[in-house]
Amino acid sequence: MPRCRRPLLLLSLLATLAGCSTPPAAPGASGGFTEKDLAQLKFLQGRWQGKALDGSAFFEEYDFAEPRVFRSRRYADASFTKVTSTSTVALKAGDVISTWGPFSWKAVSLQSGSACFEPLKAPSAFCWERVDASHVNVTQRWTEAAGKAGSHVLPLTLLPKR
Repeated sequence: MPRCRRPLLLLSLLATLAGCSTPPAAPGASGGFTEKDLAQLKFLQGRWQGKALDGSAFFEEYDFAEPRVFRSRRYADASFTKVTSTSTVALKAGDVISTWGPFSWKAVSLQSGSACFEPLKAPSAFCWERVDASHVNVTQRWTEAAGKAGSHVLPLTLLPKR
């Protein structure tokens, strides 16, 4: 299994980062995104339960810390009391950059219901894609050492508001 875990936090992307198939063209290669584009991530707001590669459950929460910063927090369990990991997606000079620990990605597409990121300093690409109002898939995409393409989908289910 590749070393590409990321809290959907984008991340783990959530425990593992995800990649998307063929992302639509984004504004210019260097920048061009606005707060309105970043706001497309609103479909991820809330508390989610995901299923990791090993089949275990993970728990994440997404929200806007401010208009230019979307954040993700991973929790130890369904009580959502102990944060174990955090990440951010931030608008900086027209670029949307996702950061999780030492890893970083750059947005290539932000649309209503989907967001795709390519690696800057990370082993994989990822996409969040809304399936319906209560489900999101996080798709991680990478190239293995032998040059073979790999991918994995992490399903997320929105939990009821408390």
